[in-house]
Amino acid sequence: MDFNEVESFLTNIKSVISCKIIADEDGAIIEVHILADNSRHTKQIARDIRSTLITKFNILVDYKLISVAQLTQNLTTNTSYRLAYDGYSNETTNDYIKLCVKLSCDDNEFSGESQGIKSEKNILKIAAAATIDAVKNAIGLDCFLIEDIQTSKIAGQEVVITAITQIKQGEECILTGSSIVVNNKIDAVIKSTLNAINRKVCLLI
Repeated sequence: MDFNEVESFLTNIKSVISCKIIADEDGAIIEVHILADNSRHTKQIARDIRSTLITKFNILVDYKLISVAQLTQNLTTNTSYRLAYDGYSNETTNDYIKLCVKLSCDDNEFSGESQGIKSEKNILKIAAAATIDAVKNAIGLDCFLIEDIQTSKIAGQEVVITAITQIKQGEECILTGSSIVVNNKIDAVIKSTLNAINRKVCLLI
């Protein structure tokens, strides 16, 4: 069984920053390693991990197989370890568009660019690509790819959902982010892309 989807889903649990599942040759889980912040007790986190595995994936794991390592500093709520969105600019012609996305962290500023044919769907991909380029310039790593961009509605609000693939040591991990469309879809795509990636940035920056 491929546990990449499981690992990615478990990072959505409160306090969890990253997850690694180790299985034997028969595909049975023998170790679950969790890196978490210190906002909750390790027993609470392990309990949530076990419950999620059972209810979401129908996988029963003994508590003893779940190992939780906590960081002494709460990185998930420390904005100095996260990239902030500072807006975007664009240049357009009849057929093409170029987007520049601006991010910042502490007193440092980073920008990323992408360009392509100006169509309704492609503009959203260009916005996500420019965001990923800005993140790459911020962390010095080229490890994120655009997987999918969808729009949906919830509570009467239009929402953009972005799926990003992270490549780490030859393994793929799907990250998802979302943003309500307030100004326009380009702005929402940038925010949803950053929302997907930002919880990993604290480990890479």
